[in-house]
Amino acid sequence: MRPSSPLGSVVWTPLLLVGLVALVGLAGGCPDNAGDDPTNDSGTSTDGASGDALSPDGGNSDGGDSDASTTGPCTVGEHQCVDTEHERVCQDTGGGEPTWTEQACGTYSYCLVDHCEEACIDECELGDTRSSSGQDQTCRLYSEASQGFVAPGSGTHDLARLHGAWTRQNNLANGYICTTLYSDTTHTTPTAYLGTVDAAEWTGTYLAAESLRLMTTRSPDAEASVERLVERIHELFEITGQPGYMARVWAPLGGDPLYDAMYDAGDPSHFQTTFGGQSAFYHAWTSRDMYSGALLGLSLAYDALTSEAHRELIRDAVVTLALELIEQRTGVPVTVRFNFMGSWQEQTLTFDLEHVVLVPEEMVNGAVYVQVGTEADPSDYNSSELLGAREFFPDFSAMLSQVPLLGSLIPAVPRPGSAMMLAHFLRAALQVTEGVPGRAGERALIDAHYQANINDWVAVMEQYAYHNDTECWKQTFGITIAYHPIYGLIRLVTDPTLRSTLQQQVLATKMWPIVATHKNPYFAYVASSQGPSGLLTSGEIQAIGDQLGQFVPPPKAHALVDNTGSYPADPECPGQTTVPIDVGTRVPTDFLWQHNPFVLTTLNPAPQMVYPGTDYLLAYWMARHYGYLTDDAPGTCLRWDP
Repeated sequence: MRPSSPLGSVVWTPLLLVGLVALVGLAGGCPDNAGDDPTNDSGTSTDGASGDALSPDGGNSDGGDSDASTTGPCTVGEHQCVDTEHERVCQDTGGGEPTWTEQACGTYSYCLVDHCEEACIDECELGDTRSSSGQDQTCRLYSEASQGFVAPGSGTHDLARLHGAWTRQNNLANGYICTTLYSDTTHTTPTAYLGTVDAAEWTGTYLAAESLRLMTTRSPDAEASVERLVERIHELFEITGQPGYMARVWAPLGGDPLYDAMYDAGDPSHFQTTFGGQSAFYHAWTSRDMYSGALLGLSLAYDALTSEAHRELIRDAVVTLALELIEQRTGVPVTVRFNFMGSWQEQTLTFDLEHVVLVPEEMVNGAVYVQVGTEADPSDYNSSELLGAREFFPDFSAMLSQVPLLGSLIPAVPRPGSAMMLAHFLRAALQVTEGVPGRAGERALIDAHYQANINDWVAVMEQYAYHNDTECWKQTFGITIAYHPIYGLIRLVTDPTLRSTLQQQVLATKMWPIVATHKNPYFAYVASSQGPSGLLTSGEIQAIGDQLGQFVPPPKAHALVDNTGSYPADPECPGQTTVPIDVGTRVPTDFLWQHNPFVLTTLNPAPQMVYPGTDYLLAYWMARHYGYLTDDAPGTCLRWDP
């Protein structure tokens, strides 16, 4: 039987345990106050880092080699940062020109600008343990005021520390974000990793959050976390063996039984392979929303890191993807199934394609497979199916117009979300190749394609609309999928005219009004930091910060929440209210900002199932990075005890 996949989506098969389907409920939703001017990030630099964020070496330029300055002459006594825990000093060695010497910072000393200095910043994750010099140590919160270790408080910063620790220690399956099912509500014995079908997207948003944390605090722990996550996302591209094609998740087989249980040999989207010298599997049939989250994280990580080795991993993944997307392929075998004059027909033809990544393992008899429309509505072109290629068509009619007989009748099928993703991916490729001599040729190709098409893509973005408000907000995840790339794109764009158009005509006019009343911190901070000045008032920013402060502490379990009677019921949408529910009493879900804010009660509560805190972390560190929230736990940091 031919496998079927909705356009831009994936085959959904039972995961792990058939009996858990009902438990997953809303977890399956993948798709898709201080500061001088808290309502706009008008001071955003070319590389997207805010002006008040601490940055080693005075900040990273897009694509610059952080080690390049060590190869030339230096001035005796000059200092530079290698990373947060090492500096280089220019010394006179007594023979020839002065040379650079690298040295580690001392205890509780870090390289923050250009030299090591004492500071109280997080060097580990709360609750982590290690053995150092034969002594067992635990990571605890240290207070400079009391000169001792203290318990975390109830503020927003300590809440981020708590969620960061819980997520890292409990919601990573082989390093990728997941929902964890436990044997009971003590949450001590995990029995299954769920939601890994969406692991690439949410691991990307986790990387984005950690990158913002690193740019804001220069925490050594954040730096190590960003480097690990970059390695993990790069592996998603590497394991498929297909340039530009990314897996959803992968894990080794034959060791951890929880990893083994993630693999379903009967699922056509699961592939067994050898990776890193060991038996492994990867979950493929990767949808566009996975790329949206992953590229968001990689672009931010590139700005945050000083490690050239990790920046090259980012460069490799992003540039390879961009080159695949701009390749103009001719004569690609395509089997097309379409309805003409009331009759379904199937033909194998050759099409010209661009803005696709070919995926041979998905192809049907060696050809890309396309079904035009659906069985119920052959003219529903936006619901067409495509197998064998991951497409990012700004207008799907570019492919459908090549269908014989029917092609000339098919109107434009604009897809604003795809236009945002495509533009962001190529702009990120330009970001990571700027100033890199070995990538000059690739950069020129990508830039030429970007410049030739960006105006057309923006015209498609300006048609953004989201009509599910008339259908009880049945699919709100698609909004999040668009907010990832529009944030990433605007923060990288330097052309003032293009930037203004994206801010005014896309984000402010089309996107923000849809969710302006939703009490959604992620959308609000994207809109305020990247939108036109004054899009959100200082009062609205304050209110959003208050909402974020209500976020529940970990563990964020799929527990029963019932707001019936506390909010006015919506007579047109059973089980929903007419006004968005406050964040503090909202139904718990995997990534809160992508879900319907009007739902009154938890569907199929399962308090033994715990979600990661990536939603809180991304919103909190975005607020800190752009100056919408200040550190409400100053003078505290995570250190090893003793």
